[in-house]
Amino acid sequence: MSFNISLAKLSEDELKHLIENGKRISELDGFDFENAILFSYGFIKEIVPNLIKNGNFEKLICSAFNDRGLAYQEKEISFIDHNKLLQFVLWIKDEIESINELEKTYLVSDPDIDMISAGINELNQFGILNTIDQLAGGDILKWNEVKKLKYSDVFDKLYKSTIESRVQKKLNQIMVLKNKSK
Repeated sequence: MSFNISLAKLSEDELKHLIENGKRISELDGFDFENAILFSYGFIKEIVPNLIKNGNFEKLICSAFNDRGLAYQEKEISFIDHNKLLQFVLWIKDEIESINELEKTYLVSDPDIDMISAGINELNQFGILNTIDQLAGGDILKWNEVKKLKYSDVFDKLYKSTIESRVQKKLNQIMVLKNKSK
């Protein structure tokens, strides 16, 4: 029986219990994934959420190996112990939650009233495409290159940009005050 089918057969209570109490492992089939920030940006922000939403955990695991440069096919995943697969999926789930919290803490800033008035919220419909496009310098031909970057590198760049934006906003306020006092 496939891993996806095994999970689908669990009751909601059984699944909840496993999520709350199940062991987590970052090593699978002899490879230690160590930390999710070493995955590509596209894997973390697009592939993982889509595969979890669709309940395709075998493809998620296969994609994790492939993202790290290890050639795996879904049929190979079927030979790995289901308990180990579940522990790995729970590890990925926890890692993604940690990344989301990290982003909320360090990358989110409230737009100023002028940006809201200008309609900045209309861009929300594009989700992570906004970040991908920004990092690609607006060049659609570079979007896939951005998706292949290590998540940690993208996070560092976004964090640097967030700090620069705050500094620039403060500098603008200082300059306005200086000009008023003249």
